[in-house]
Amino acid sequence: MTEFTNTIQQDNYDTTINIIGGLRDCSFIYKAIESHFNDADTLQGLISERNELNLRTERSRIRVERAIKQAFLQFRNQDHRDLIQGVFQHNVSLPERELILFWQISLNNQLFREISIQVFAKVYFSGRTILSKDDIIAYLKEFLHQNKQLNLKWSESTIHTLSTKYLNLLTKLNFLSGARKKTLKHFKITSESLVLFLYFARLYEPANRNILQSGLLPLSFVERDDISQRLKKLSQKGMFDMNYDGVALNIELKHSYKGICDALYN
Repeated sequence: MTEFTNTIQQDNYDTTINIIGGLRDCSFIYKAIESHFNDADTLQGLISERNELNLRTERSRIRVERAIKQAFLQFRNQDHRDLIQGVFQHNVSLPERELILFWQISLNNQLFREISIQVFAKVYFSGRTILSKDDIIAYLKEFLHQNKQLNLKWSESTIHTLSTKYLNLLTKLNFLSGARKKTLKHFKITSESLVLFLYFARLYEPANRNILQSGLLPLSFVERDDISQRLKKLSQKGMFDMNYDGVALNIELKHSYKGICDALYN
């Protein structure tokens, strides 16, 4: 089992998306996470020793191993680690696992998170049916223009690749469908997933109890006007405590990060 790290770089706009988006599907990522919590296996064993991805060079294997660690196997603290371990030790449905992967990389990778909030979520809630490569390219170019102090020096080729690989990853996670034109799949978040989202939101902003002010709220994929009623029903089932005064919707988590999956799935 690999030791976890709680060192997550902020303002570190790397291109990990390109590597993760280039994987053939997400099944290997699930296997990598499970191996992380399994004393009998390691990510290095999967990639370098057995070469389960059939990567031709050692350099490629090292790059993929590093990218998976950065995107999915970084943990802000023990609570974060307990939450991910709990999800992958329970019989969680594939759509829910796909959401968990999406939220996990959103926590760990700032560029993925900001594209998801500023582009994908806005398109999703706008009622549009297509998310295009041009949407992401336009955002990235404006981002570079407004953040010259970051000195990222991304070429046109890098911007186009980031846009393509982001769309590829969302397609592999079943948020999009289609080959050339990417059509959005609108879906209803299950009650279990919505509860888990509250835990991700708290990990992102530990001091913020008001879910309506959460920076991650767009990634819940629940309309702002609907979320109070959905959360009210869940609080009545004892999943958490909430207080809503018409302005602030404050959430108090009742279960531990280690125990929430037991409460939801047992």
